[in-house]
Amino acid sequence: MAIEKILIVDDELLLRNFLAETLRRKHYEVATAENGEQGIAKFQEEGYDLVITDMRMPDLTGIDVLKKIKSLNPKTIVIVVTAYGSIENAVEAMKLGAFNYLIKPFTPDTIEAVIEKAKEHSQLLDENHFLREEVAKSPFSGPFKFIAESPIMKKIYQDILRVAKSNASIFISGESGTGKEIVAAAIHQHSLRSDKPFIKVNCAAIPESLIESEFFGHEKGSFTGAHARRTGRFELANHGTLLLDEITEVPPLLQPKLLRALQEQEFERIGGVKPVKVDVRVISTSNRNIRQAIASKQIREDLYYRLNVIPIQLPPLRDRKEDILPLSEYFVEKFCAESHLKKKTFSDRAKAKLQSYRWPGNVRELANIIERAVVMYPDAVIDSDALLLDPVLASQETPSLERIKEGQNLPVGMTLGELEKLLIIETLDQNKQNRKKTAEVLDISVRTLRNKLNKYKKESE
Repeated sequence: MAIEKILIVDDELLLRNFLAETLRRKHYEVATAENGEQGIAKFQEEGYDLVITDMRMPDLTGIDVLKKIKSLNPKTIVIVVTAYGSIENAVEAMKLGAFNYLIKPFTPDTIEAVIEKAKEHSQLLDENHFLREEVAKSPFSGPFKFIAESPIMKKIYQDILRVAKSNASIFISGESGTGKEIVAAAIHQHSLRSDKPFIKVNCAAIPESLIESEFFGHEKGSFTGAHARRTGRFELANHGTLLLDEITEVPPLLQPKLLRALQEQEFERIGGVKPVKVDVRVISTSNRNIRQAIASKQIREDLYYRLNVIPIQLPPLRDRKEDILPLSEYFVEKFCAESHLKKKTFSDRAKAKLQSYRWPGNVRELANIIERAVVMYPDAVIDSDALLLDPVLASQETPSLERIKEGQNLPVGMTLGELEKLLIIETLDQNKQNRKKTAEVLDISVRTLRNKLNKYKKESE
């Protein structure tokens, strides 16, 4: 909550004018009230970020104003001023939520310094609120369950237990939706840092102009709009784990500073001159082909080697079919509980449909399909018609292009039309359903691609 609007409540005209003039020179929007009742009425009408109230007034006291303001909006910062200071009054005001207690007379510099401290306090409250929301959204919050029934995922889980206790950097790769954040959370949960922060940075979601500040923070006045010091994610993750999600999206110009922070475990905030020391365990993820990313200069090779001390490669869901039904049952139970519904089960036809689907969106897509079925399908037993899957992708009977390239599952007996369909569908998957990009890769028009997909859809109906 930025401090922009300030309300002054005081029965002394000279002090009201002095405070108002001082704060307006600092470009705050200031309103005044000559008594407690008028101040509370104005606060209810307009709402203010900060309230300065006198302690002794004819009708309501400063304590009365403080109590009412905090009941209306607990986030509002209240500063109490008085000419009759006592320890008892100061203690009472602070217990009731006052940010500061000032004794008259005071200088403009004093009130400006107190408000600067209030701005820093307000920002810390916002950051703490942000972190609580991040934790609530994280797969690490609440009951945590790592589901692994397939041999490959059981091995990965054993690897997680083996590497979690170390401080080594870990690089998790895999297609979008395979559960890279879940694996990172599991590593943190089993680490010696499990009682410390688990901070996530989605590198792809932060504008390039802001990402350095997100990583390392900034000092007050370091650039336009930097009204107070900001704590970066590296600092917030001190003694804990920092997850750099989609690391290949970090701008090249920032990568040398990131590399130094990883190597030295220290950095400078933007505009700062004093190094900030941290103790952070870093986990990175990417859904890109990392060799191609290095070749195209999206990520520095030395940075990658620093991040990739321990690699973990997550397979797509279509290559670990043993996990599909256990995951589906877990999601059914989870979404039924969240929607306050009785537990549902799957029919045999629904189970068969789940296992035959190719899951281009992996576990994330599976979760979305199950949630939709739980919410929209009224019956206690979820049947196959409740699972709204893409009919073009609803069969895994054809071999994958990757296996064909490796000399496995050669398409002997497959017609040219079937091979063309396989090529189009897999290229569409690899390009995240982007038809324009898929058409460019296949050297066909978007219209031709659309016609072929419509044809495949009709054939499957």
